[in-house]
Amino acid sequence: MSDQTPNPRLPTYFIGHGGVSILFKPEHEAIRLGLRELGKEIKSLKPDAIVTTCGEFQSETDAIQVNLKEPTKVWHDLGPSWHKTFPHVFEYDYAHKSSRALGEKVLKHLQAAGIKAEGVERDLDHGIWVPFKLMFPEGEDDLDIPVLQISTSANEDLNAHVELGRALSSLGGRILLIGSGMLCHNLRATREGTSDTTVAKAFESYAKNALDAPTPAERTKRFLALQTQDDWIAAHPTAEHVLPLYMTLGAGFDMEGYEVWNEDRCIIGQSYYTFRLGGLP
Repeated sequence: MSDQTPNPRLPTYFIGHGGVSILFKPEHEAIRLGLRELGKEIKSLKPDAIVTTCGEFQSETDAIQVNLKEPTKVWHDLGPSWHKTFPHVFEYDYAHKSSRALGEKVLKHLQAAGIKAEGVERDLDHGIWVPFKLMFPEGEDDLDIPVLQISTSANEDLNAHVELGRALSSLGGRILLIGSGMLCHNLRATREGTSDTTVAKAFESYAKNALDAPTPAERTKRFLALQTQDDWIAAHPTAEHVLPLYMTLGAGFDMEGYEVWNEDRCIIGQSYYTFRLGGLP
């Protein structure tokens, strides 16, 4: 379903970010094309900045961490096996802007909303630079605005992350909110290949059912109910990669309509399902 109803507010997005292999492995060409199309749409919105949560950035406490570092560089937060298998991935870079002033604004905003938050300094992890490298290719369609990462929290309370997104939705201005994670993320299943794509495809079906809800409130209710599914643990042995989805739901708490990219492009243990909430302004 695509809803292009004019809307003065910026929509919000959830990105199935994938790992560094989507940058170069031939079997991921369709995923690359989907992310590129998404990037073109985002550029057409002309946001002033992007604030994003990510499955690779989870606080060790119940506080939301806001990155205050400026400038930031690419962080090759990859496992040691990559040095033996595909060492070229450590040569990847991604030119981007950061903003301490934006971080301080977001930190104060969250604290004023009653959300426990603190400032930290870190670099840009692969949950952002990998998809952004495909969405906004350097030298072709550069993203010339600040990108700010904030964390999810250690408590993994889905409702709390909906409320985080709702608080961020009142930041004002043309700040685009993006959750970057995965609808299904089970790396053990991916590595061992002992199952198939049944779980990932099931979660895409659950997501489609939720997105088709008659109201935004019902949409959130259906997504929250995913944790009661029998295959929830098979999709998320740990919850960090799905938490950004719930931030997106909160950011779009009153937005109707949606658009989907990278549907049915699963691999074992992983879904790259990506969607927008809200119409285009």
